[in-house]
Amino acid sequence: MKLDDGIPAIPLWIDGHAWFSVFEEFIDIREADGSVNFRVPKCGVDEVGRAIASALDLQPTWGEETMQREALVAELGALLDQFAGDFAKLISRETGKTPESSREEVSRAVAALRSASCASGGGSVQIVCSNSENPLLSAVEGMVRAWTAGDTVVVLSDPRSPSVLFAFAELSARAEFPAGAYCLLHGDGSTQRALESALGS
Repeated sequence: MKLDDGIPAIPLWIDGHAWFSVFEEFIDIREADGSVNFRVPKCGVDEVGRAIASALDLQPTWGEETMQREALVAELGALLDQFAGDFAKLISRETGKTPESSREEVSRAVAALRSASCASGGGSVQIVCSNSENPLLSAVEGMVRAWTAGDTVVVLSDPRSPSVLFAFAELSARAEFPAGAYCLLHGDGSTQRALESALGS
């Protein structure tokens, strides 16, 4: 998805695939060197509703299938480990972290996924908001808490560092996560408030 000035926009992830729409507002992603090479759409009530509906559609099946969830999360951890170098580069590009710090963040995310132990139950949708300091780890830790409890998750990326979470969404498809287990939105505080209002948080 490119705008008139040729700068591409990172799509959302809903229903298990990249999701496009027509948006009124976009947020520039200013990389560590100050350049703007990507944008993200600013999600509103419609996109929030679509993501939550997708996450809810997977319940209660997701919460009931404990062994399948645990196997999927473990597979996602193995894939993240396999592509750790690529993910570290994405983190460094947008956050300005050193390569060593970025690799450490990826390693900690891999460990969180590999150590996950799923329980039966759940059935709800959790909101996870990433932060710009640890964009991957902050989101993965929240996702692991949700998935191990049997909940699906809607992630709101920090607009300063969203690329790694879209790459993670693509990785979840490679791990054969079912549609709705992980939805990704972009936006700001107004998007977060819309999510919290929709879920009664």
